[in-house]
Amino acid sequence: MKVCKVIGKANASLKHQGLSGIKLLIVQEMLKEGSFTGKVHLCADPMGAGNGEIVAVSMGSRASAQYCGPDSVCDAIVVAILDHLFLNEKEIYSK
Repeated sequence: MKVCKVIGKANASLKHQGLSGIKLLIVQEMLKEGSFTGKVHLCADPMGAGNGEIVAVSMGSRASAQYCGPDSVCDAIVVAILDHLFLNEKEIYSK
């Protein structure tokens, strides 16, 4: 799993049937020092996260099969909306 920040959303008028009804978000990974300047990913969001929220993102076919079905083409899924983050015993995020 990766800790990410929601930085945007994506709309698609035409998409794979396995993604039907699933919102797509643009998220950015948290780096080791706690900043959100890492890689950017497009992921499916069955949890309903909003812009600026901190989320846990699971990568890989196992996660996508659970949320999007066995024939899904996605490989990144929001699996939790996080309320607090602690790094080296210091709170770096609170919802």
